Amino acid sequence: MRSDLGLLFFLSPFSTVLAQTPTRPCDTHDIRPGFGQCPDGLESGTRSLYYYIDASTCVNNGSLVLPAPQTLSCNIDCAKGYKLNVKFHGIGSSIAPNATCEPCNPGYFSLGGGFSISGELGEWKKALWPKALDTWCVGRIGRRYILNGNNCQKWEPSGNGTIITSGNNRGKHNVMSALRLMVVLKKSGYISFRYQVESEHGKDGLQFTINSIVYLNLQSNVPSWKKVTFPLETGAYVLEWFYWKNRYGDYGKDRAELEIIEISGTEYAELKCTRCPDGTESTKGAMACVSCGRDHYASEEHFGKCMPCPSGTYSYPGAVRRDSCLPRPLCTPSDYTKNFTDCDRTTFTRTLFYNWTHPKICIDKVSGAAELPEKQYNVACEKCQPGMFDNGHGKCLPCDTGEYLPKSSGPHASSCQKCPVGYEAIEEVYYEYWYRWPKGWTSNGGWTLHEDYTYAGGLGNVHRDSDAAQLRLDTFFRQEGSVWFDYQAITVGTYNPEIDTLGFFVDGAPHSTDTLSAVQGNYSIEVPIAKGQHELLWNVRGTNVIRLHRIIVVGVDGGGATSCAACRPGTEPTLSRADCSPCPTGYASPLGIACAECFEDEYSNDGIECKQCGEGTQAEPGSDRCFPKPVLEASRTFDLSALITGFANPGPKHKNSSHGVELTLGSRNYAFSLHRALEPQATPLISERIIKNPLSAFTEITTPALSGHQTCTIDPDYEYFSAGNALYFSEKKPTESDTANPSRGGGLTIFVSGGDKCDTGQEWQAVLHVECDLDQDDLFSTAKILNDTSNAFHVNDSCSPLHFSMSSKLACPMCTPDDFTKSLSGCGSNGKQTVDWVRTVPCIGDKSSSQQGCSKGFSATVIGFLVAAIVLAVALAVAFGYWLYKLRKRYMEVHSKYVVLRDGYDKNAFDLVPNAGEDQLEEKYEDETKDKDNFAIGDDEEVPDDCLEEPEV
Repeated sequence: MRSDLGLLFFLSPFSTVLAQTPTRPCDTHDIRPGFGQCPDGLESGTRSLYYYIDASTCVNNGSLVLPAPQTLSCNIDCAKGYKLNVKFHGIGSSIAPNATCEPCNPGYFSLGGGFSISGELGEWKKALWPKALDTWCVGRIGRRYILNGNNCQKWEPSGNGTIITSGNNRGKHNVMSALRLMVVLKKSGYISFRYQVESEHGKDGLQFTINSIVYLNLQSNVPSWKKVTFPLETGAYVLEWFYWKNRYGDYGKDRAELEIIEISGTEYAELKCTRCPDGTESTKGAMACVSCGRDHYASEEHFGKCMPCPSGTYSYPGAVRRDSCLPRPLCTPSDYTKNFTDCDRTTFTRTLFYNWTHPKICIDKVSGAAELPEKQYNVACEKCQPGMFDNGHGKCLPCDTGEYLPKSSGPHASSCQKCPVGYEAIEEVYYEYWYRWPKGWTSNGGWTLHEDYTYAGGLGNVHRDSDAAQLRLDTFFRQEGSVWFDYQAITVGTYNPEIDTLGFFVDGAPHSTDTLSAVQGNYSIEVPIAKGQHELLWNVRGTNVIRLHRIIVVGVDGGGATSCAACRPGTEPTLSRADCSPCPTGYASPLGIACAECFEDEYSNDGIECKQCGEGTQAEPGSDRCFPKPVLEASRTFDLSALITGFANPGPKHKNSSHGVELTLGSRNYAFSLHRALEPQATPLISERIIKNPLSAFTEITTPALSGHQTCTIDPDYEYFSAGNALYFSEKKPTESDTANPSRGGGLTIFVSGGDKCDTGQEWQAVLHVECDLDQDDLFSTAKILNDTSNAFHVNDSCSPLHFSMSSKLACPMCTPDDFTKSLSGCGSNGKQTVDWVRTVPCIGDKSSSQQGCSKGFSATVIGFLVAAIVLAVALAVAFGYWLYKLRKRYMEVHSKYVVLRDGYDKNAFDLVPNAGEDQLEEKYEDETKDKDNFAIGDDEEVPDDCLEEPEV
């Protein structure tokens, strides 16, 4: 018995195989085609076509002969939703193939000769990437972007392969992560992808290029999935997704995400159709699959078809398998909302009725379930909102233009007040009752009306296709205003700050540097809004519930005004005082009361004040900028027209472009176009050229799929930042060292202002130091930058002015007669000589030479020497005579003293007349001799011996 059971157990698999073995003879319907590969590149070429029999469906008894292998053209074109197939006709050896395009079966789709990387199929897992897809990142270190610099992160797929992100670069700065896909299109096709971005507005974001040409400019905030498509013609393409981060700040996730990429045109036809992802379905001949709708699920038994959930259950869109259908709960009062009809202005009443919250998932009309309440008639109309009054007939009206109704007036006020001069009425629209969507409001289905609030979030938000509930208001702000809103956050499930978020955007820009708080609590937010048309967006992700209660929009038409506000400087109130209008160019209103025209040689470019034109510039009344004068009158006179026009001459070393003369100075690139300062329209006079795709300048890209393992470099793409569009001049006087060189020294300084705003909010400026040099014709051959840094404009932290130096004869002053000295030539045989004039200082202009008469004798030079010799001889003779005179005078003085000492003391002997002549001295000597002869010594007196001795001379 045991052996029999063992034999039976041993034979049972064979019994199953025998039971499944086909017995039907094979016919032409069982022949299957096999296709070889088409050649790479753009050439169409041919491919091999061979045949085989599907042995799982029939038995070939030898009567069915397979056709011989053949060649098939590669350019058989099948449209989207179709695949290439071969049908057969004939009998026996006369069987002939017939290539044809046939539609995909339900549950499958085709791109018509292309491929996709789909997150729905989990194909972003790196093991499933096509060979032509790769990623890298660069970070700025010093002046260059270095591969893997600054610890940058590459693009990386999520764990389940449903999306690919630009990497975790939050907190990192001056980095870029890139995703590149190289394809060759054999026929016209397209590139399509779905993306979303959350980053710092206007500074970080996603950029998409095709062969280095930007097709999608920097996208900073795309809070829900967005699909874009770009057509492509036959050829080779490098498709690149760049995520840029500048040197400042983070916001939200700070990354870009891709969900699917589709490429069509890489082949002429699909050889097989692609199975639809779980949770989707398609019809016959579909080019794409669609998600199963609400209350449906993707059936495993009925592949490619969405089945309705059983009675008493519901599901979210995209549900897979029957167990995704959940039991419907019993309805409660929170599942319906109040609604009102319009106010009946004859009875001042309205009707209250109730509606189920959409989508309705609860069960009513069963025991324990809530039912919709009955209608209520003759319900009093709501009170007028602030700033509006009841006209006495039950109708709320806003105040007239330029009038306001103070909040203190109460709800029954019937008249408004006029705003004072210099003020404008501020209109406000209140949204407090959410019975229906007000005019201008739209929702993508994620927000629900609920009487005194509208809400989004909850468990259902996780299953939304867009992954975000969005509420929009498109409105026009007649004046600068603001948006106030109160909201309540309610935690549902486990709070995750990375998933549960609330964002508020104005024209795609977040209102702050971070998302709003979604932590449980009550919040009040105010956001200023500029004048003009704007889109306001509330964006909710995750399961936390966000309830918007009251929203006040200030500064829009259609509301009531409760106050007046003073007009800002640079504006003036309109005649109706409804709002403030900006001053026209050339006018200014410092106090916001009235705009006045600027005087001559004044200008205003901000409407706030009239500013005096700088030195060397002028302006007519009502101008928004100043223009260079023909000449500058300083201590010297300069020809400004010639100098400004000279900036159009690139010289022998540089070239001219539409942005001006292009120069590379230090590590940066500039364009000079100061000659355009004379044009009516203000344009950048100096600008810096920045490479928009810096990777092209630093990294070579290997493209084996396109160019046979050769290396190609992407051409750089540039943008220009203005360093100023207004200028004035200042004289630069020569220094002491300059006076020794009559051809160089001094010059002009040109100040350029009014450039683009730097990251600090200041305007960029430039200063040109142009030295006078008579030997230099153009301005740019000697150009240098004096304060070169490694940072380009958009990452210039200090926003300090650029300083350049140049030299040219165009910066020299105009000559005057005092700037020359005379030079004479020798006397010619004709009795004339040339008078030349030589510059003593550098200046522009000459003094004409002339002829004058001269003597044929000695030349003027010889005569000059003779005259000098005679003058010198006379001077020496005079000096010698004077010396002799002084010597004689000294002798006479000594002689007089000698006589006194010899002949006896006389007190008058020394009373010599100063500078006495010889006659006077001799006369005095004779008198002294007579006195001596009359002198007698008494008998009793003795004469000292020393007096008898002759004095020594």
